Amino acid sequence: MEKVVMAYSGGLDTTAALHWLKRVRGMKVVALALNIGQGGDFDEVAERAIDAGADSVHAIDRRRTFVKQYCFKALKASARYENSYYLSAALSRPLIATELVALAREESARYVAHGAPPKGNDQFRFECAVAALEPDLEMIAPMREWDLTTRGDVLEYLKKNRLPIGAEATRNYSSDRNIWGVRSSAGELEDPNEPAPPYIYQITNSPEKAPGEPDEIEVKFHQGEPVAINGKRYQAVELVEELQRLGGLHGVGRVDTVEDRILGFKSREVYEAPAAHILQVAHDELEKLTLDAEFVEFKPMLSARYAKLVYDSQWFTKLRESMDAFFRESQQYVTGTVKLKLFKGAVHVLGRNSEFSIYDREASRRHQLGGIPAASVAGYLELRRLNQMTHSFKQRPKF
Repeated sequence: MEKVVMAYSGGLDTTAALHWLKRVRGMKVVALALNIGQGGDFDEVAERAIDAGADSVHAIDRRRTFVKQYCFKALKASARYENSYYLSAALSRPLIATELVALAREESARYVAHGAPPKGNDQFRFECAVAALEPDLEMIAPMREWDLTTRGDVLEYLKKNRLPIGAEATRNYSSDRNIWGVRSSAGELEDPNEPAPPYIYQITNSPEKAPGEPDEIEVKFHQGEPVAINGKRYQAVELVEELQRLGGLHGVGRVDTVEDRILGFKSREVYEAPAAHILQVAHDELEKLTLDAEFVEFKPMLSARYAKLVYDSQWFTKLRESMDAFFRESQQYVTGTVKLKLFKGAVHVLGRNSEFSIYDREASRRHQLGGIPAASVAGYLELRRLNQMTHSFKQRPKF
């Protein structure tokens, strides 16, 4: 009997896929379940895998690894796909693939499997990552092979085989959650002109129903990574969880957008990322205080490219690794604190401070030169003026 290691989330699709591998393909199934902060009772995921037919289950807590080695890298890169998506699901797939390959080696398995749908992005992320890490492994994608073409078909398969069906069965939309955020799509979200139903949102209050009083917080960073809230130091996972709680309470981090998927078609997506949004606002503000104008101007181009690499299943590439090295070097002086106000869905910056600040209070005063010789300013101005005049003689603007 051939052995396959299956990436198992506990959802409807992976439960049906696990059973299909066992009963239809006749394989010995080793289920891999990772805790990356998806909420709920993680022990139930392992139990569900056994009920679905898994011969064994490896349930592993990888929240710290996910936050430190994936989410915080994206934070330093200021990565948001199409300026909207904080890449919560996309960042988790390389980690899952890494663990999948490691377990396949440990189990001496020739096959690995995932439960990603045939039109989605995740099939690319899983399969390209596995191909990069262990090209000899053979990939099985049940949802591209079986004849279950709709969500209703999958539900019917589960019921027919008396497999565990959770609360997920009562909804039509698809959802993916981890410690960095939630993405929801399809079902009742398919019409981009219709507002998302309130029940779509899992971890954030509606801004209208958020508390009537704001919360003011101070986030401390060390070399680009958050380390404390309001003077209290936190481990990475606990820090993100606390900001997720605070941000969710105030309705922070909601995004309703239409984005371009890997296959080229557009998809309406609803995201919740309270902690990621709070941290990115604070981090970028600290960069403005500690990094020079050339870097601040140049970085957005790299940030967009980095986000697309992650989104497009190119985590295991030399370009992504090289960009991480660049961003890591750039964070040497991104140390300090940022004061924020969370209120009714918004994050307002109240203040920022760093021992490495290159903000010069004297130089910034409008009506004082603060140590800059007036003649130097006049000379620089004359050079700019002459340059404009040269252009105007040949290419005078119309008005």
